[in-house]
Amino acid sequence: MKIDTAKIEGFDSLTPEQKVEALLALEIEEAKPDYSGYVKKDLFDKTASEVAKLKKEALDRMNEDERKKAIAEEEMNTLRARNAELEKNATIAKFKASCLANGYSEELATKTAEAMANGDMETVFANQQKFIEEHDKKVKAGMLGGTKTPPAGGGSGVLTKEDILKEKDPEKRQALMKENLNLFGVE
Repeated sequence: MKIDTAKIEGFDSLTPEQKVEALLALEIEEAKPDYSGYVKKDLFDKTASEVAKLKKEALDRMNEDERKKAIAEEEMNTLRARNAELEKNATIAKFKASCLANGYSEELATKTAEAMANGDMETVFANQQKFIEEHDKKVKAGMLGGTKTPPAGGGSGVLTKEDILKEKDPEKRQALMKENLNLFGVE
Protein backbone atom coordinates (compact mmCIF):
# COMPACT_ATOMS: atom_id res chain seq x y z
CA MET A 1 0.00 0.00 0.00
CA LYS A 2 1.43 3.39 -0.98
CA ILE A 3 1.15 6.45 1.20
CA ASP A 4 -0.64 9.37 -0.43
CA THR A 5 1.54 12.38 0.40
CA ALA A 6 -1.02 14.68 -1.22
CA LYS A 7 -3.00 14.39 2.03
CA ILE A 8 -0.15 16.18 3.84
CA GLU A 9 -0.29 19.90 3.23
CA GLY A 10 2.97 21.33 1.81
CA PHE A 11 4.76 17.96 1.96
CA ASP A 12 7.20 18.82 -0.83
CA SER A 13 8.46 21.93 0.95
CA LEU A 14 9.09 20.20 4.32
CA THR A 15 12.55 19.28 5.59
CA PRO A 16 13.37 15.56 5.79
CA GLU A 17 12.83 15.59 9.58
CA GLN A 18 9.46 17.31 9.17
CA LYS A 19 8.48 14.81 6.49
CA VAL A 20 9.24 11.90 8.85
CA GLU A 21 7.15 13.51 11.61
CA ALA A 22 4.29 14.19 9.18
CA LEU A 23 4.36 10.60 7.91
CA LEU A 24 4.40 9.20 11.46
CA ALA A 25 1.39 11.35 12.37
CA LEU A 26 -0.56 10.35 9.27
CA GLU A 27 -3.56 8.11 9.91
CA ILE A 28 -3.69 5.25 7.42
CA GLU A 29 -6.86 3.31 6.90
CA GLU A 30 -6.34 -0.42 6.76
CA ALA A 31 -7.55 -2.02 3.58
CA LYS A 32 -10.39 -4.38 4.34
CA PRO A 33 -10.49 -7.56 2.30
CA ASP A 34 -13.35 -7.91 -0.16
CA TYR A 35 -15.19 -11.13 0.55
CA SER A 36 -17.94 -10.56 -1.99
CA GLY A 37 -18.44 -13.66 -4.07
CA TYR A 38 -17.50 -15.95 -1.17
CA VAL A 39 -19.93 -18.12 0.77
CA LYS A 40 -20.00 -17.75 4.57
CA LYS A 41 -18.73 -20.81 6.41
CA ASP A 42 -21.90 -21.38 8.40
CA LEU A 43 -24.03 -21.25 5.24
CA PHE A 44 -21.64 -23.64 3.45
CA ASP A 45 -21.65 -26.07 6.38
CA LYS A 46 -25.47 -25.96 6.56
CA THR A 47 -25.79 -26.62 2.81
CA ALA A 48 -23.22 -29.43 2.89
CA SER A 49 -25.02 -31.17 5.74
CA GLU A 50 -28.36 -30.78 3.92
CA VAL A 51 -26.86 -32.33 0.77
CA ALA A 52 -25.44 -35.22 2.78
CA LYS A 53 -28.83 -35.75 4.48
CA LEU A 54 -30.69 -35.73 1.14
CA LYS A 55 -28.17 -38.13 -0.38
CA LYS A 56 -28.59 -40.52 2.56
CA GLU A 57 -32.40 -40.31 2.27
CA ALA A 58 -32.21 -41.02 -1.47
CA LEU A 59 -30.02 -44.07 -0.84
CA ASP A 60 -32.41 -45.29 1.87
CA ARG A 61 -35.35 -45.09 -0.57
CA MET A 62 -33.57 -47.18 -3.21
CA ASN A 63 -33.74 -50.90 -3.20
CA GLU A 64 -30.53 -52.90 -2.83
CA ASP A 65 -29.80 -53.18 -6.58
CA GLU A 66 -30.38 -49.49 -7.20
CA ARG A 67 -28.17 -48.63 -4.22
CA LYS A 68 -25.31 -50.80 -5.50
CA LYS A 69 -25.70 -49.33 -8.98
CA ALA A 70 -25.63 -45.74 -7.64
CA ILE A 71 -22.52 -46.44 -5.52
CA ALA A 72 -20.78 -48.13 -8.46
CA GLU A 73 -21.62 -45.20 -10.73
CA GLU A 74 -20.32 -42.70 -8.19
CA GLU A 75 -17.06 -44.68 -7.87
CA MET A 76 -16.78 -44.86 -11.67
CA ASN A 77 -17.23 -41.09 -11.98
CA THR A 78 -14.53 -40.57 -9.33
CA LEU A 79 -12.17 -42.89 -11.24
CA ARG A 80 -12.89 -41.13 -14.53
CA ALA A 81 -12.14 -37.74 -13.00
CA ARG A 82 -8.91 -39.06 -11.46
CA ASN A 83 -7.91 -40.66 -14.78
CA ALA A 84 -8.51 -37.40 -16.65
CA GLU A 85 -6.38 -35.53 -14.09
CA LEU A 86 -3.55 -38.07 -14.44
CA GLU A 87 -3.68 -37.91 -18.24
CA LYS A 88 -3.52 -34.12 -18.14
CA ASN A 89 -0.54 -34.22 -15.75
CA ALA A 90 1.22 -36.73 -18.03
CA THR A 91 0.58 -34.48 -21.04
CA ILE A 92 1.94 -31.46 -19.18
CA ALA A 93 5.02 -33.44 -18.13
CA LYS A 94 5.63 -34.54 -21.74
CA PHE A 95 5.30 -30.97 -23.05
CA LYS A 96 7.50 -29.63 -20.25
CA ALA A 97 10.21 -32.17 -21.06
CA SER A 98 10.12 -31.07 -24.70
CA CYS A 99 10.39 -27.40 -23.74
CA LEU A 100 13.30 -28.10 -21.37
CA ALA A 101 15.05 -30.10 -24.08
CA ASN A 102 14.74 -27.07 -26.38
CA GLY A 103 16.44 -24.85 -23.78
CA TYR A 104 13.48 -23.22 -22.02
CA SER A 105 13.99 -22.20 -18.38
CA GLU A 106 12.23 -24.36 -15.76
CA GLU A 107 9.58 -21.71 -15.01
CA LEU A 108 8.89 -20.85 -18.66
CA ALA A 109 8.75 -24.55 -19.61
CA THR A 110 6.14 -25.22 -16.90
CA LYS A 111 3.94 -22.27 -17.93
CA THR A 112 4.22 -23.17 -21.62
CA ALA A 113 3.43 -26.86 -21.03
CA GLU A 114 0.33 -25.99 -19.00
CA ALA A 115 -0.83 -23.59 -21.71
CA MET A 116 -0.28 -26.27 -24.38
CA ALA A 117 -2.28 -28.83 -22.37
CA ASN A 118 -5.11 -26.32 -21.91
CA GLY A 119 -5.07 -25.32 -25.59
CA ASP A 120 -4.12 -21.71 -24.75
CA MET A 121 -2.09 -20.99 -27.88
CA GLU A 122 -1.83 -17.24 -27.17
CA THR A 123 0.20 -17.99 -24.05
CA VAL A 124 2.23 -20.63 -25.90
CA PHE A 125 3.25 -18.14 -28.58
CA ALA A 126 3.91 -15.37 -26.04
CA ASN A 127 6.16 -17.72 -24.05
CA GLN A 128 7.91 -18.81 -27.24
CA GLN A 129 8.66 -15.15 -27.97
CA LYS A 130 10.09 -14.73 -24.43
CA PHE A 131 12.28 -17.79 -24.99
CA ILE A 132 13.55 -16.46 -28.32
CA GLU A 133 14.42 -13.09 -26.76
CA GLU A 134 16.26 -14.76 -23.84
CA HIS A 135 18.07 -17.09 -26.25
CA ASP A 136 19.15 -14.19 -28.49
CA LYS A 137 20.54 -12.33 -25.46
CA LYS A 138 22.56 -15.38 -24.43
CA VAL A 139 23.91 -15.88 -27.95
CA LYS A 140 24.92 -12.22 -28.26
CA ALA A 141 26.58 -12.30 -24.84
CA GLY A 142 28.47 -15.44 -25.85
CA MET A 143 29.61 -13.86 -29.09
CA LEU A 144 30.75 -10.69 -27.35
CA GLY A 145 32.54 -12.72 -24.68
CA GLY A 146 34.93 -14.06 -27.32
CA THR A 147 35.70 -10.65 -28.79
CA LYS A 148 39.32 -9.63 -28.29
CA THR A 149 40.26 -6.21 -26.98
CA PRO A 150 41.57 -3.99 -29.74
CA PRO A 151 45.28 -3.21 -29.58
CA ALA A 152 46.49 -0.19 -27.65
CA GLY A 153 47.20 2.96 -29.56
CA GLY A 154 45.46 5.77 -31.32
CA GLY A 155 42.77 3.56 -32.74
CA SER A 156 44.52 3.02 -36.08
CA GLY A 157 45.43 -0.53 -35.11
CA VAL A 158 49.16 0.22 -35.50
CA LEU A 159 51.20 -0.10 -32.32
CA THR A 160 54.16 2.10 -31.55
CA LYS A 161 57.07 1.39 -29.24
CA GLU A 162 55.67 3.99 -26.81
CA ASP A 163 52.23 2.32 -26.78
CA ILE A 164 53.80 -0.99 -25.82
CA LEU A 165 55.99 0.54 -23.10
CA LYS A 166 52.95 2.32 -21.61
CA GLU A 167 51.19 -1.04 -21.04
CA LYS A 168 50.95 -1.50 -17.24
CA ASP A 169 50.39 -5.28 -17.20
CA PRO A 170 53.91 -6.82 -17.42
CA GLU A 171 52.73 -10.09 -19.01
CA LYS A 172 50.72 -8.26 -21.66
CA ARG A 173 53.60 -5.83 -22.27
CA GLN A 174 55.99 -8.80 -22.69
CA ALA A 175 53.61 -10.45 -25.19
CA LEU A 176 53.26 -7.21 -27.18
CA MET A 177 57.05 -6.83 -27.28
CA LYS A 178 57.45 -10.38 -28.62
CA GLU A 179 54.82 -9.72 -31.31
CA ASN A 180 56.48 -6.46 -32.36
CA LEU A 181 60.22 -7.16 -32.11
CA ASN A 182 60.89 -4.97 -35.16
CA LEU A 183 59.92 -1.87 -33.12
CA PHE A 184 62.78 -2.65 -30.73
CA GLY A 185 65.44 -3.13 -33.40
CA VAL A 186 65.31 -6.94 -33.39
CA GLU A 187 64.55 -8.64 -36.66
